[in-house]
Amino acid sequence: MSFKLAISKLEVSALNHVPLIKENDDIAGIILKSINKDSLELEDNDIVVIAQKIISKAEGCLVDLASITPSSESIKIAEKTDKDPRLVELIIQESKEIIRIEKGVIIVEHRLGHILANAGIDQSNIDHKPGKETVLLLPQNPNKSAKKIKEYIEIQTGKTVGVIITDSMGRPWRLGTIGYAIGASGVKTIVDLRQKGTDLFGRKLQTTVIGLADQIASSATLIMGESNEGKPIVLVKGIDMPSDSDTVDDLIRPKEEDLFR
Repeated sequence: MSFKLAISKLEVSALNHVPLIKENDDIAGIILKSINKDSLELEDNDIVVIAQKIISKAEGCLVDLASITPSSESIKIAEKTDKDPRLVELIIQESKEIIRIEKGVIIVEHRLGHILANAGIDQSNIDHKPGKETVLLLPQNPNKSAKKIKEYIEIQTGKTVGVIITDSMGRPWRLGTIGYAIGASGVKTIVDLRQKGTDLFGRKLQTTVIGLADQIASSATLIMGESNEGKPIVLVKGIDMPSDSDTVDDLIRPKEEDLFR
């Protein structure tokens, strides 16, 4: 497998002509139009990084809290966490397991396998209609969404590209959020160098496993921003992708190896 882990130059560019996204918008088509308007050239091995929020909007993952009836369990948890019981009900519906409950936050294992606060449900950067309390869920299948966009771009351009869908998350022991991958296609998401790579002195690496998709997602998030920048799509150049690829599922640590539960 040919793959350059030592990247000498990385070019990360936001697409500047992305409109506000609404349900049923063609994200792949918007990407190509924006690349053209920005006078950028799409090349083999480029990676398109897309904010989860616009994928969720295009796929209709908006929910009006007025449509949610909380269960007795949700009401009890809402009292402990000082949260809207309807929101708590959605958090439960979107989760495999509740891991921890504290004032103002519910830590869960999301249905996609990620450990998240409040199941990744968000209310920021949403056009809240008068009289509605709207929240946004994560996409139903981000890997599938990424694959669909990748295939469309490749058919239209003849170029081989990767696609990553990114969101923000907190981390154990550290303050602040970072970008991480929740969906990917055409990208080697994790690179295992154990017993394969060596250090500067020729010693074989024993524990080095690189979360490549998360590193790419985090670099793109620097350009995207986290508030009102309005740059939800980023084009990354400079990474020679291997011939094989996997999905974000390969990045999720198995429960039996999770030392933080």
